[in-house]
Amino acid sequence: MNNKQAKQIIESYQPSNGFFNLSEKPEGLSQIKYAKILEAQNFLVRQNKNSKYLREFEPIQWDKLREFSASLQQVIFCHWGDSVFV
Repeated sequence: MNNKQAKQIIESYQPSNGFFNLSEKPEGLSQIKYAKILEAQNFLVRQNKNSKYLREFEPIQWDKLREFSASLQQVIFCHWGDSVFV
């Protein structure tokens, strides 16, 4: 990912219901790292729309998505701390 791609991801980010609002970039993150976190969350938002199907017909995939979500949550807590709960 280059800076131009990162900027596009950041500019197009929209908070989603049920997910942390990551609109404000923490000072300690580079633009590229921030964009990668937003991209990961956007991926989970898209996958969540198929949650019923995945749970019923792709339970292994659903479990992997849950693990990925838990990993991303730890990154978010590390960089955003308690601010994601307001």
